[in-house]
Amino acid sequence: MNVVRNILLLILAFILQTTWIHAFEIIDLKPDLVVLVLIYIALRSGSFEATLLGFAIGFIQDIDMPHNLGLNTLVNSVIGFAVGWIRLHITADNFLVQIALIFGAVLLHDLIYYIGDSSISWSELPFYWLRYGPGRALYTSLIGMVLSAFLVLRQHLLPV
Repeated sequence: MNVVRNILLLILAFILQTTWIHAFEIIDLKPDLVVLVLIYIALRSGSFEATLLGFAIGFIQDIDMPHNLGLNTLVNSVIGFAVGWIRLHITADNFLVQIALIFGAVLLHDLIYYIGDSSISWSELPFYWLRYGPGRALYTSLIGMVLSAFLVLRQHLLPV
């Protein structure tokens, strides 16, 4: 049942990312909801499930935007595995650790994506990563902080 919920969360994040998130663009920066949900899955379910679901949602992203076919599949799989592996070595229930992990994972995601992107030359790579990476990571971390606080509040107010 958790796998079905995680798949539906990723599909919802993908739909929101491709349609609605443009309304929240600030200085050419948009939060990455797919990576945020993938980090949530990796923290809750582990590296195996997060890697497989990262592969699947990355493939769907690549079908939607095929000019770098396979790049989203690779990057999301790596992020799912890395966050799932790191959760075994840190206190993943700590709120500040989760925010730092989101920030670092989005930075790593963007770095790997920009390295693999065929439209960015190697000389432009540091500019793109420093121009967009920290801003997207901070914006996604802020969205993650709000969603995490909401989930904690919901858990305390509506115990299962």
